[in-house]
Amino acid sequence: MEVGEGRTSDAIVPGRLRRARDRFVASDPGLVRLVSAARAVLAIASALGVEYLVASMTGTPPLVPMMLGAVVAMLASFGVVDATRGGQALTLCCLPLAMLAGMGVALLVDRNRLASLVTFVAVVFVAVWVRRFGMRFFVCGMGGFMGYFFALFLNLRPEMLPGVAEAVVVAIAWVLLLTLVLLPIRNDRVLRRMLRSFEARLAGLAGTVLLLADQAPGTAERTRAETRLRSLLVRINESALVIDGQLGTPAAVTDDDTARTVRRTVFDAELAATALARVGPTAVTHDDGARTILTALWRGRWDTVQELADRATGATGPGPQRLAVDAAVLASARAEWTRAAGARDPGRTGEEPRDADADADAVEFAPAVQLFGGNLPGSAGTVTRLHRPPEADRPASRLSLTTRQAVQVTIATALAIAAGDALSEQRYYWAVLAAFIAFTGTATVAETVRKSAHRAVGTMIGLVGAIVLVPVLGPDVAVVLPVILVSIFGALYLFRLSYALMIFFITLMLGELYALLGSFSVDLMVLRLEETVLGGLIGCAVSVLVLPTRTRSAADEARRGLLDALAELLAATDRALRRPGPSEDLRACSRALDAALHQAMLLGRPLTRTWLGSAQDDVVRELTACTAVADHARRLARSAEGVPGTAALTGACARLAELVSSAVAGRPVPAGSCAAVVDLLVGPAGGHGPGSALAREAGLLAAELPALLEAPGLLPDPAAVGRVRGPEGGPTAATVTVVDRAGRQFDRVTTGDDGRFALRVPPGTHLLVAAPLAGGAAPYGDHVPLGPGTVLPDVVLGPQPVRERARAIGRGCLGHG
Repeated sequence: MEVGEGRTSDAIVPGRLRRARDRFVASDPGLVRLVSAARAVLAIASALGVEYLVASMTGTPPLVPMMLGAVVAMLASFGVVDATRGGQALTLCCLPLAMLAGMGVALLVDRNRLASLVTFVAVVFVAVWVRRFGMRFFVCGMGGFMGYFFALFLNLRPEMLPGVAEAVVVAIAWVLLLTLVLLPIRNDRVLRRMLRSFEARLAGLAGTVLLLADQAPGTAERTRAETRLRSLLVRINESALVIDGQLGTPAAVTDDDTARTVRRTVFDAELAATALARVGPTAVTHDDGARTILTALWRGRWDTVQELADRATGATGPGPQRLAVDAAVLASARAEWTRAAGARDPGRTGEEPRDADADADAVEFAPAVQLFGGNLPGSAGTVTRLHRPPEADRPASRLSLTTRQAVQVTIATALAIAAGDALSEQRYYWAVLAAFIAFTGTATVAETVRKSAHRAVGTMIGLVGAIVLVPVLGPDVAVVLPVILVSIFGALYLFRLSYALMIFFITLMLGELYALLGSFSVDLMVLRLEETVLGGLIGCAVSVLVLPTRTRSAADEARRGLLDALAELLAATDRALRRPGPSEDLRACSRALDAALHQAMLLGRPLTRTWLGSAQDDVVRELTACTAVADHARRLARSAEGVPGTAALTGACARLAELVSSAVAGRPVPAGSCAAVVDLLVGPAGGHGPGSALAREAGLLAAELPALLEAPGLLPDPAAVGRVRGPEGGPTAATVTVVDRAGRQFDRVTTGDDGRFALRVPPGTHLLVAAPLAGGAAPYGDHVPLGPGTVLPDVVLGPQPVRERARAIGRGCLGHG
């Protein structure tokens, strides 16, 4: 059944076309995959044409220049990811130097096959080791590897080097012209496309909520709809994170204020979408107005959404009212980010020109994540932290990720050469390529094994496709060349979705290429499969046995990164509550937490099942807790904006930050520590004041944290903990004393500069006295319930009475006299 039935038949087809378009746009934020694949195919096709034209003009056989031109164009299209045009130009100029250097090294040892193979292994080591210096060196390392490989593949001789160098230079010159002049990447347009994708995902969420509301509880259809809804929420969060990263690219927005505006509106829209997904299914079943609003949102009619939401604010029932409010937030946020992203000067935004002094005082915008080619980063950053350089408390034998991979690739390549050469002296390089690429774009054992397996599967399916397709198409260049280009497009477009499909298209393309060269045969394609499987198996074995980066260790590091980002967000929330005002850093901290969550999910998903396919329930529960914690922390950050913090709220945030920081540092967190924070927040959460929503979110966050923090077998902390703050809100040093009603002292401690204290007292209501160590504040005294594990509201010292301050000043004057 169609969602929102009742439309006329004339509107059904356009509606379906629009939904198909929205699904396509939503599947590729910013159309990055589509544009990148199209640009790469255009660069390759045009480089082939330019090389053919130059070869015809110079009377040179065109085959070798065209092959080199295609390889250079592909490397340049996908490897050059510098943020600025100057950086792109520098990388493009370095690429031919690296390729020619690889060819030159190959020519030095080409007369001795053993020396040539040994040098090949050395080149592989250097190509991987230089990745530590950044993406430019990653590209140059690949260029050097490809240069050496092509010298072997083409049986390059010294007299051929000038012609080859000319072909490489021509290809680079053309790619420079194409990339930097004819078709430059416009970051502002990429941002607008990303926002359009975000809107499409929001529309898809509304449609899924409608579908979910129409399914009976307990049915398989409802379960599928609930699963799809959860998946959409994850994709919306990932899309918001990609947008945040794009805001940090040059010329994506006019200024930092615009970037902050887009971040704020996207952040608010994401929270509204999450709330809408929670209340929508129930609201739709009780109110037709809610269904009308969601239908308009599903169809992308944003102006209608705003009008309907404004009219529905008086709807009966909390569910429909909340849905109307969330829909209004979505429509308002969408209108604001559309204006901000489309503005090219202050006059178009309707804003007044800003003061230069205000610009100087503003904090520079910093994205929460650095994109790579318009995509979220892989796991290498987290694994690099795991293998960071040695310190005093860690062994000096720990190697960096790039050094580890260089050693692994060297061993894998040497074994692949030996095994591949035993299988075929001419085609052994297929095994070498499979072993080398297994360690490209991977950082853990699971990623390496998965990539090798997908390469083998893709090669097998591609082999069947090539065997079927090549005889049908024949060797006609006019027919085969477009098929080759389409195969390249399919491989590059699907690379991020499925590595196996990418290899399928690559194998199909190679089959057509061999058909053009007149060397295609079934035996040749079977040999490619055998060499690929052999190289992949060697890569897997080396990744497991030689300097392995265990997936569990990487996942634990990602979890520590998540907790570290959470501790920073909680500390920032504590500061914001003590000093109400602009809270940009809360949104920035929240996005940093989202980036850490992405890493935790990326590295944790392979652990959800064992190698035999059985589920790992403990890992699933941990990842579920990570997602829930990030969700509550996101809403906590939003709830804290402009809210003056009570002593209970600031004390709870400070205590949670302390517990999370302890877990990050490796200190055990006793059982029940988070429950004590929940107890502190029960009262504020049940009220109706401005901080009640914040208290509820903080309590929900504290309730989810034990799964990530607490050691199950550790006894509860016997101390009651708290913090002393001065009149201005900041932590202050003080002496804290606890006495009973008879005046007997139970405990007396002196806080540190952070104002924190821990008291060991018997359960009961006791008098707590806090006296500042320095002047400027009055002592505090009150009867408070205390006991083991109690988390106290912040003890806030009042200002020193005016009379006392006058006496202090007078005594100071007499002393000087």
